Amino acid sequence: MAEDTNSMNICQLLIPQNKRRTIYDGFIESLGQEFHLKIELPPNRDLKYCRIHCDVNLMNILRGYLPIIKTRLQQCSSIPTFLEELKSIVDLAVKQNKELQALNTAPYLYEKLIQEIALVKWDKVVEIDESFKKVKLKTVDGAEREHYITVHISSQYPNEIPEFSTDLPSEFILQWNNSMTLADVLKQFDKVVERHQIFWNCLDEIDRSTWVLEPENPCRKDNARRIALGNNSSVQIIVNPLHPTHLPECRFLGADKVVKPLRDNMNKSVHLWNTAHSTLHNLQALMEITFPSQISSKKEDFCLECSICYLYRLEGEIPDKVCEFPACSKPFHQACLYEWLRSLPTSNQSLSKYGFKNIYGECPYCSQPITARLEDK
Repeated sequence: MAEDTNSMNICQLLIPQNKRRTIYDGFIESLGQEFHLKIELPPNRDLKYCRIHCDVNLMNILRGYLPIIKTRLQQCSSIPTFLEELKSIVDLAVKQNKELQALNTAPYLYEKLIQEIALVKWDKVVEIDESFKKVKLKTVDGAEREHYITVHISSQYPNEIPEFSTDLPSEFILQWNNSMTLADVLKQFDKVVERHQIFWNCLDEIDRSTWVLEPENPCRKDNARRIALGNNSSVQIIVNPLHPTHLPECRFLGADKVVKPLRDNMNKSVHLWNTAHSTLHNLQALMEITFPSQISSKKEDFCLECSICYLYRLEGEIPDKVCEFPACSKPFHQACLYEWLRSLPTSNQSLSKYGFKNIYGECPYCSQPITARLEDK
């Protein structure tokens, strides 16, 4: 069935030019390219004596395949069958032609890239793969931070814009024309890096002065931090890379008896946020606390393992649910607590309008009421 459909699709691109259906004219498509094709049959429609006309590009591509095409003509019994055979031959020829063109342009491309890298300077080159299809470059900002951009080079470089990946926290739009080089890429990258200096200064201060629970090893593109507030409590902030001095998005995690006073302090004083001060200074001022620091405490003090699975990190997640009963205060992963409660016949479940599955039951340790929720992914 698939073969018949394929033949029909090819036939739709070749239209009969007379009632006797001895002349077909149209196009044949192969790997994103279209080629003009005309087939002339004798009055008896015998494929052995048909004539094929095609454009110059296709003729050059098929030059080494003419004996194969002639053999297939001798073997095929109908136009649809022959067109299907011809399409497979054209696909093979076009693919091999593209590979040959890539090989022919490779020496020129290597020479050009070597010249461009010399202009960039080799100390800014971090990595080049053996085929010269990937070049990783670095720049160093005013605070001695290193930033990276990886440029992916195609055989059409520089006539088409290269693909790239960066460690920037916001989108990098490369302005490109075929006269540009790797030096132009790095120059544009440098300008965007410069615009994010306040953002990185803000997060560097937080990383240096507090205990960041997540991400475990933040990279330059990470704009979220989960900061330890005390035993089994933390605040997750998300900083806007384009407006790093503005109030970040905040989410308090942990026992309500610990985080509620901090949340209330922040809500009543949010109007006092001062963009002239650092994010860390503002957060501590509004919450009316001093965050645990790397000088006064150890990270292990805040990295308490889950009281169900006995792991701290489970599939990238850390315990963010705490029993509210003061004499218990056991920490749990939401997923572990959810599965535990779901196994109990006395637990009740509900689905919130925000896409969370809530379950209500008893703490595994103190039997006091506890709730867990799981995001419906």
